[in-house]
Amino acid sequence: MSFPTSSLGSIPRVGGAKDERELADLARKLRSLRDGDLAVVEAVAVGAPAAAVLREVLFERDTAGIFEPRRRAVQALAALGAYDVLREFVASWEAVADPVQRMGDEAVLGVAARALGAARDEEAFQVLFDAVRRHAVAGVIEALGEYRRVEVIPILADALEDDLNRAAAQDGLRKLGQDALPAVVEIALRAVIGPAGREAFSGVRRRRSALALLLELGVNADAWERLRGLVDDADDEVAALACRIGMAAADDAGKRVCAQRLVRLLSRAAWFSYSEIEDCLSANFTFANEAVDRALRDSPDDGGDDAARSRLKRSLQKIKVKVSATRAQELAPDAWGGAAGGRRPPT
Repeated sequence: MSFPTSSLGSIPRVGGAKDERELADLARKLRSLRDGDLAVVEAVAVGAPAAAVLREVLFERDTAGIFEPRRRAVQALAALGAYDVLREFVASWEAVADPVQRMGDEAVLGVAARALGAARDEEAFQVLFDAVRRHAVAGVIEALGEYRRVEVIPILADALEDDLNRAAAQDGLRKLGQDALPAVVEIALRAVIGPAGREAFSGVRRRRSALALLLELGVNADAWERLRGLVDDADDEVAALACRIGMAAADDAGKRVCAQRLVRLLSRAAWFSYSEIEDCLSANFTFANEAVDRALRDSPDDGGDDAARSRLKRSLQKIKVKVSATRAQELAPDAWGGAAGGRRPPT
């Protein structure tokens, strides 16, 4: 599909041959890998007459996936305030079958969407909202998230399962804060079982992302009551995230249950969540001490040949050492003060 070639009537054109040559030179520089960035400055200096050339470059498609010239065109159009061209581009964008070309096209769409989102007006919002339902590209999702409007929550929620869009979706939900909380709780609880009788991994990723966000936002008692069942979820990462939320939101008895579960998860936790579990148990040792001590008593002294059990024992000992050191520091806050004039010894 080709982009529309009209709408140039609203863009000022220059009439002199010299001016036409200057604009042609500007277009050449925009497409140049060497002079392209300088061309952006020149285009802004030319002003409105440069918009036609910028639009021409923007609407070009490169089968090799090279998008730098078009990115520069977006940058200059935004600086000129030519949002009508950006709206037209985003609204008319269609995906192509070729994966290389599509990668470049999507990159340009994302840049254009972010630039258009800076307008912060209703017309731009509607264009972005329509575009994201047809093309869930990270840049479009990011631009919509900047509006902080509750009607985009379902779109942001669906984007959590996509590796490429997850960060933009999380950021958008994060900016909505407590307004997004009910929807994020629903996402965390929604385990969709597929035809094979188990949850699709995309759904697991979405629930993990939702719980990580809830850990940041914080949950109230009512939300925790709904989430507490996830402590025993079949997915260890979901269970660990739920437990960490519970260590902040549950009552004392619930916190001890979460601590026990975290200790059990330590023996098989993935490397990227291992230290997070350790830190959580250390920070909440008042509720975790019984579970930690029990697990240490149940571990054989020699550790045996079981690597997971040995790792668990080392981790539990590390937690106890860390807690002891923290408490010693808290009990002697003036150890280096007083007569020493508050100076600490060299380290």
